[in-house]
Amino acid sequence: MDNEEIKLLLVKYITREADESETDQVRNWINAHPENAQYFAQLYETWQNMLYLKPGVVDEEKAFNKFSSLVIPQETKYRQLYKWSKIAAVVVMFGILSALLIGHYAQNVQSIRQVSVNNGGIKKVVLSDGTLIWLNAGSKLSYNTDFGKKNRTVYLEGEAFFEIAAEKKTIPFIVNTKNYTIRDIGTKFNLKAYLNDQFLETTVVKGEVSVEGNVDSDTREMSRIYVKPQQVLRIYYQQQKEKYAYKPADVQELKNLNEIQVLQIDSARMDKYDGWKENLLVFDGNTLDEISKVLERRYNVKINMDDASLKNIRYSGSFKNVATIDKVLDLIKGNTDISYSITGNTVNITKSNDN
Repeated sequence: MDNEEIKLLLVKYITREADESETDQVRNWINAHPENAQYFAQLYETWQNMLYLKPGVVDEEKAFNKFSSLVIPQETKYRQLYKWSKIAAVVVMFGILSALLIGHYAQNVQSIRQVSVNNGGIKKVVLSDGTLIWLNAGSKLSYNTDFGKKNRTVYLEGEAFFEIAAEKKTIPFIVNTKNYTIRDIGTKFNLKAYLNDQFLETTVVKGEVSVEGNVDSDTREMSRIYVKPQQVLRIYYQQQKEKYAYKPADVQELKNLNEIQVLQIDSARMDKYDGWKENLLVFDGNTLDEISKVLERRYNVKINMDDASLKNIRYSGSFKNVATIDKVLDLIKGNTDISYSITGNTVNITKSNDN
């Protein structure tokens, strides 16, 4: 697709005017290159900010005339697709997006900064606006070199704890993940969005965040959800729900396993969600399948289980500054029916033969 075509399709997609074929084209373009995905996130952020404009700010007729003369050829089919109720916001946004698009292709990949943390590590990052971010093992954070000037948008794969600087409240702080956009309205929150996990989870310590669907077509229609202090929002990815290892034991548990969960938590239990940055692991009735993913990242190992039923075993316990995985597994072994062996960086968990 050339620049003009993608500009039109992006506007239609973001304003929900695109048909199924056009939606597929946009998604393929987004997934074709990391820069495309990051640029789309910029456009989406701009559109979200436009939604806050007061109706009196925009001259609809003047804006539409400018839009049609710059972008839409006379009497093309695209003009018929836009309803006048949306013209003002679309046109103003498009003027901004066009400038961004030109600037985007004039830059190279060096305009993007990326911070990665390998399995087994934790890293603290201070952004130019004073925001503090702790990155957990196996995580990646990226942002533009002009961060803090016109936007405060970052892109996360993995887990991070954010302590947002309050000095630039006029510029919203936004975190984009593969499927969702998280907008900070407060100051401190944890966000867990590993690509190989079956859910997104955000925990607010102080302030408030909003969460809404992003690129994925199954999530972008989701209404914005607000998460308040001492609340945890967990969203299970639809395409992975059937693969989820945990099988509810009864009907009541099944009701609790919703696609979207919002839980109120006691401050004393907050370390379950953000204790990792202090080298604290807390498991509260987690399945061994969930626990194994955490341990793989923390100790840089690969965990195998020879029996699928092992994945559903539940365990509760906490570990502070435990240097090696064998000490963690010894404690889990003492309270569950498992055995394990370690060869290099591979851990094999089997059913215990003690009984």
